[in-house]
Amino acid sequence: MSNFKSLLVNRIAGLAIVILVSFCFMPPARAATQKLQFNTDKGYTVRAIFSYDESLVKDTIEERGHGKTAVIDSMKVSFYNPSDELIASYDNIVDGVVIGNYFEFNFNPATEQLAGNIDIGGESAGEMYLKGKAERELLLIEVSKSGEEKAINLASQSANN
Repeated sequence: MSNFKSLLVNRIAGLAIVILVSFCFMPPARAATQKLQFNTDKGYTVRAIFSYDESLVKDTIEERGHGKTAVIDSMKVSFYNPSDELIASYDNIVDGVVIGNYFEFNFNPATEQLAGNIDIGGESAGEMYLKGKAERELLLIEVSKSGEEKAINLASQSANN
């Protein structure tokens, strides 16, 4: 019985050493945080802040739909009126999971610019969102309490803060 205990203790100790050594050789995650700002002609501002693991990015960040993300860990999108007062804020991604159903985001880390289709912010009655094609036009849209969508203004990306 003592031989069995000794063998078991040796196996467990060996396994623990293998696990510890494997952690030493794992490349650390390289987290990056990016801030974006969009301004409209009517004075509205949309600010987005998101974080991601740089080691997972090949050329661009492409996230779409509900559920687990490929690269982005978190994203918060906030909307401000022309007086720079916060009027809405949404956590689009929390702990690597997209919260809404209509999320779409494409970003080039090398140029720090959006690319392709964008759909960030809210999505339900009484909420706001930013949607469009980054290379053409982004619309700031408000969803009325009845669910009707109304474009408030065109938005353009400004310098990163």
